[in-house]
Order: sequence, then C-alpha cells, then structure tokens
Amino acid sequence: MLRQIKDYTKIFKGIRLPWFLILLVLVISMIKSHVEVEAITITASIIDGTQNSIKTDELIRYIEFQLITGGITIAFTYLTGLLLQKINLAVRLRMWNKMMRLPTSYYDSDNVNELVTRVTTDAESAGNYFQLLIDIFTAVYAGIVAYQKLFDFQFQMALASLLVIPVMVFITWLYGRLTYTAGAAARTRLASVMGYLAEHVRSIRLMKSFCMEGEEQKKARGLFGRQCKADILLSYTSMIQLAGMEVMGCLNIVISFVLGSRMIASGDLTVGKLIGFYTLCGLAVTRLASLCTSVGTFSQNAGIMKKIGQVLDVPDEKEEGCEMDVADEDIVLDHVDFSYQSAKVLRDLNCSIPKGKVTAIVGTNGAGKTTLFKLLERMYDPTEGTILFGKRDVQDFKLSAWRKSFAIVSQDKPLLSGTVRDNILYGVERKVTEEELIHVAKMANVYDFVMDTPGQFDAQVGPGGSNFSGGQQQCIAIARAMMRNPDYLLLDEATSNLDVKSEKTVTEALSNLMKGRTTILIAHNYSATVFADQVIVLCDGQIEACGTPEELLRTNDYYRTFAHQAAEAGK
Repeated sequence: MLRQIKDYTKIFKGIRLPWFLILLVLVISMIKSHVEVEAITITASIIDGTQNSIKTDELIRYIEFQLITGGITIAFTYLTGLLLQKINLAVRLRMWNKMMRLPTSYYDSDNVNELVTRVTTDAESAGNYFQLLIDIFTAVYAGIVAYQKLFDFQFQMALASLLVIPVMVFITWLYGRLTYTAGAAARTRLASVMGYLAEHVRSIRLMKSFCMEGEEQKKARGLFGRQCKADILLSYTSMIQLAGMEVMGCLNIVISFVLGSRMIASGDLTVGKLIGFYTLCGLAVTRLASLCTSVGTFSQNAGIMKKIGQVLDVPDEKEEGCEMDVADEDIVLDHVDFSYQSAKVLRDLNCSIPKGKVTAIVGTNGAGKTTLFKLLERMYDPTEGTILFGKRDVQDFKLSAWRKSFAIVSQDKPLLSGTVRDNILYGVERKVTEEELIHVAKMANVYDFVMDTPGQFDAQVGPGGSNFSGGQQQCIAIARAMMRNPDYLLLDEATSNLDVKSEKTVTEALSNLMKGRTTILIAHNYSATVFADQVIVLCDGQIEACGTPEELLRTNDYYRTFAHQAAEAGK
C-alpha cells in the first residue's frame, strides 16, 4: 500500500492542488457522519416513545435532520465532483506538458497512440485518488462515530459487533491485492486496443486497398478477446466484496437480534434501542464495506498511476544553455555517429555546411538523410562525435533558441487543424500585421488560392489539410517557415510526390524562402541539386562524396547515375 501511495503522490508533484476545496469536502463529510448517526438516535427515541405518544418536538427534529442530511449530501456530491474535475484537469495538463518535453527518442520505443490514453482515460484516475482518500476517510470516521454511539446504546453488544472488523480487514486485503493485478492488466489491454484502433481507423483505405479486412479482423478478435478476459477477471474480484458484505451483514443480524432479544427479555434493552442499534450497526457495516471497495479501487488505480508515473519519470530534453545571439557560422559535423537503439544509422560523418550557402543531400533510401536532419534540429544527440556551430558545440546553446533559428519544410502532413492564418502564424511569437501576412502569402504563392477559398485566411483547414491539394499544403508550410524568418532552413524532400504544375509552384515559393539563408535540402531529383553550392552524397550512413555539382559529376558514380536518371526521365 505504501508503494502504491508513493506511485500516486509523485503524480501531483508541482501541481497546485485545491486544498481549500479538499478541506471543505472533508469537513462536510464529517458533519454528514454526525447527522446520520443523530438521525438514527432520534429514530430509536421516537420508537420507544410510541408506547405512549409521539413527541412532536422529536418528530420535527427528526425531519430537520433528514432535510439537513439531504442538503449536505447534495453539497458533498457537488463539491466532490468539482474537486475531481479540477484535479483531472491539472494532471492532464501536466501530462501533456511533459509529453511535449520528452526527448524524441522516447516516441521511438512507446506506442504513440497508447500515450493518448495516459492523457485521457488514465488521467481520470488522478482525481479518483482524492475521491478514494475522501471515501476512505469518510468511511473510517463514520465507522468510528457509529461505534461510539453503539457503545452508548449497549456496551456488550457493541463489543461483540467488533468481530466484523477482522473479517473486513481480511476481505479488504484480499480484494486490494486482486484488483491491483487485475486492474493493471485490464488497463494495459485497453491501451493496446485503443492504440490499435487509433492507428487502423486512419488506415482504413490502406486495409481495403490490400484486401486485409480478414487479417485485421483476426488481429482485432485477438486484441478484443484478451481485453474481454482481463475485464472478466476484474469483474470476478467484485465477488469477494459481495461475499464479504454478506458475511458482515449476517454477523450484524446475529449480534443485533440474537443478543438483543435476550437483553430485551431481561429488561436491559428497549425495542427502540435494539432497532437503533441494528440500524447503526448496519450503517457501520455499510461504511466498512465501502472502505473495502475504496481500498480495492485504490489498488486498481495504482496500476494506472504507475503507468503515468513512468512517463513523468522520463528525463526532459536538456534545455539549458546560452542564447543564439551570435553571428551565423558554418555547421560542422565532426566524426558524428548515430544509432537507433542498437542499429547504427550514421557512421563517422565529417563535413561542413557553409553559412549562407545551399547544401543538397542525396542518397539511396535508408542512407540516413532524414536522420541527419533530426540531428541538425537536435531532435537527437549524436551517439559519438560532435556537431559544431563554428567552433562551439551546439549543445552549448539553449535547445529552444537553437530550434528557433531553424525552420523545416517537409513532405509529411505539414498542416494542423485550425485556420489558414493559424497555420501560417504557427510558432510566431511576435505580432503580425495583415499587410505582412499578405506579403508572405504572395511570396509563398499562397495568396491567390487562399483568396478563392471561402473564408480566405480564416478558412478552416480539414484533417491533415484534406481540403487543400498537396502543392497548396506545401505552399502554406513554406509561408509558415517564411513568417518565422529563420537563419537556417531545412527542406526535407519538400517537392516530392507533387505533379509537375504543383512542383513548379512550390519550387518558386522555395526560391523566395531560400534567399539569404543557409539552406540544407534533401533532394529526390537532380534538378533540385543543380543550384546547390555543395552536394553531400550519403551511402549506407556514410559520406561517400562531398563537393560542388560539377565536381561530383566528374568524380562520383552515384551522382552521375543520379543525374543520368533525371535526364532519361526528362526525355
């Protein structure tokens, strides 16, 4: 239990909890316990008084207590729900902020779709933590108050009723252990199912194109079946709670009526007090049973909290360093190696990317071109070697400052949900005038087609930019990079997968963007390298050649083949 509490409490580190609201809920729960017990006491007094006549003042007092109990219950329910949602919100925000600070390498090893469940369904267990603590406190406090009154009613019977407690302790321990294991398994299965669905719903067209419906049904049947078994196992644990409640209920009846009948016969107990004792004993048993449920649920949710804790325990990207308030310099790769886990992707890269020039990178698929871009963006750090900015290690600079000096235009889903304006201004921290927006849109060949779109700059972008063509999406992405006004520009095959007309439009926009900037581009065709000041040929993660396009045409077989293929395609 202590380990589980530790798993919970570290989730709330750095979160400003609503302590006043928590204290208010606890106070109301204590008042509620006293009012419930007092109402039962008045009931016993009224029953004993019916042998003569019902006392009006006691009846009125009983009604008052019932109304107060109802009001307190409503307030308790509302405030507890408010507390729960406030805590859930705080934990969700912390989880999302953490996910944005995680190193890129973390997303290589964990299923990104499963991480969504950490922010959505799993985060709800954080609020449940306080809900359960309140429930446990309420159950214990109400049980103590009830037993105090039981001893006032009849000492010997109250002493006998304590036999319920060892039974409750054993049931709580067993229920807690089983629900922890079963709950963790059920949540793991659920995360797998949600991850599978999130990925495959987006790929319905791919599945249909390759006629994989049957195979995917088999996979889904296996996943859903394992989730079903885990849920069934979790539901079995509730049988322990139900059996325990039955046992405690039987003990309550035996103690109340077997012992109580004898004491009534001997004159040591009145009928009203017997009914009051039975009702109070039932209240105490109910509270103890709810304690069992709360502890079991606490254990079940501890498994979920462990998953969230594992994400929060991952070290953040290293942000510290100095600002980029220095003149532009060459970027130098000094004996750089990089591996994804155990697979080496880049080997002993040695080259210089000159400032203010255009450097093109060519190579076969899997040669390491995109990985090199990720190193330049500092999404990853070299496994060995150093990347230098002039003569300084790039890791000397603050990570956010380094990335702000770069802009990337890639071929892969460049647009986000929101308006066209939102997409162009994404990441821009300064105020942008309408005139500047229009100027950039014209430079990026965005203006004309946006003006023809209903809503113009405030037109909504569909999922993944679906309401714009591939060329239009790329032009909007170029406008976004242009608006950022970076010193260094990364173009990741920005004109691939486009038709001839769209490629021409995008190329014109890129030409405007590249002016006066250090540009590094991954080239998928020869024409993209002709105007480069330097071309780097990558082969199997190594630099095979580096030089001007003219030099490589004379000295490098791969580049000559690259150029020859382009010439053949143009015939």
